[in-house]
Amino acid sequence: MVDRISSEPNPTRRFSLRKKKYPVLPWDRTKPYFIGKGPFIILLILALIGAFATGFLTYRHIMLTSHTGAVGDSSLCRAEGLVNCDGILITDYSVILTYFPSSVLGLMGFAFVLWLVVNGLLNQRLRKLAWVLLILYFFAAIGFSWYYIYIMIFEVDYICTWCIVVHVMNFLSLALILYIAIVKRDDFLLEEVAPVSERIYFVVGGMLLVWVVFFASMYLEKNLSFYNAKTKYEELANDPIVIMALLKSSPTYDIPISREDPVLGKPEAPYPIILFSDFQCPMCAQTEDYLKRVVSWNPGVLNLVYKNYPLSPECNGFIIGNLHPYACMAARAAYAAFMLRGSKAFWQYGDLLFANQKIFKTQPWLKFAAQIGLDQQHFQQLLQPGEQPYQKVKQDTELGATLKLTSTPQIFFQGKNIPQNFKGEFLIDTLEEMVRMNDPDKKDFQLKRRP
Repeated sequence: MVDRISSEPNPTRRFSLRKKKYPVLPWDRTKPYFIGKGPFIILLILALIGAFATGFLTYRHIMLTSHTGAVGDSSLCRAEGLVNCDGILITDYSVILTYFPSSVLGLMGFAFVLWLVVNGLLNQRLRKLAWVLLILYFFAAIGFSWYYIYIMIFEVDYICTWCIVVHVMNFLSLALILYIAIVKRDDFLLEEVAPVSERIYFVVGGMLLVWVVFFASMYLEKNLSFYNAKTKYEELANDPIVIMALLKSSPTYDIPISREDPVLGKPEAPYPIILFSDFQCPMCAQTEDYLKRVVSWNPGVLNLVYKNYPLSPECNGFIIGNLHPYACMAARAAYAAFMLRGSKAFWQYGDLLFANQKIFKTQPWLKFAAQIGLDQQHFQQLLQPGEQPYQKVKQDTELGATLKLTSTPQIFFQGKNIPQNFKGEFLIDTLEEMVRMNDPDKKDFQLKRRP
């Protein structure tokens, strides 16, 4: 094996052993190695913490994507006030390009860092190359950290503790790497000592590991048992015979409707659609918007009855986890509007709530009341604990609990809970079939699908 730096003095060489001191290795006392094990051990600890945090966030993202509101609270991130990891993981910001979970991106990054650090500990010849790659990686990672810190502060309503852990690990790692690179800059500029074969193995192996982590995470998400069951269910659900068989076999509920319930459409309409909803739920906004249109296309035939079911333990003791921490107050505010000026004011106020979910943390209840011309003093009084809106929301959530609701939105029609995947004209087909099934005189019953 030919030494890159001769043991004999040579004034023509760029570096001289008489001027520089390098770690003494038992098998080779002449080759310059960039640094000892200490900084790599520190980076290993930081990377393990980061990998655990991103791994936990990836797990929660997969579970939440799969089970929506039915996912139990985690002991590692209990929702309390503004602290709510799950609340961030279900927003659009948690996914890049509508498909790529950002938590998986972080997990891939820390897997790459662990590969670099472990190889640097085991093979001293790779330490300089490892340090170069670490510098490049953490500069890129810091860019993502700044972006997600901005999102957490200005765009969403929650703080994710494990996200903060990831960002802290990125900043600490970059600070350590830059400090060592500056302090050891003379040694860092020495000639590379790792052979080409080791460098190729090092880089290619790290990239392969990153993609293994990615495909493993995506495979886990796409192959959970619930996913396969849901896919098969949706295929069968397109068959009207299967639809009716499913609904006939499902429980029939007696859901009371009173004057205290906000109603869209004529109250005397013979076929009410009952909606259990949550004003901080994005899917609820879409569902309500479509149901409003269906009712408007069929005046005097259908109406829409609103029931509250906020996914927050503040007013709903039957929900595990605080996915929507402002939903209870939003529900009370909407019902206060109903008490002051009836159903029309309720739906106007509800539209403002759905359109401004991202600013709920600013407590905009009085602002919205002013926009639709409500008496703000009376409105504010109705928001107090113990007032009628407080009691009404409690009453609705207790009713929802007896129906074993675990998520929103939930639609009931003629006592049957309509599955959430019944959407669009498929939902209208279902409503028609249910009327025909329950009323022999309505065999030709049809609903309008357009204005």
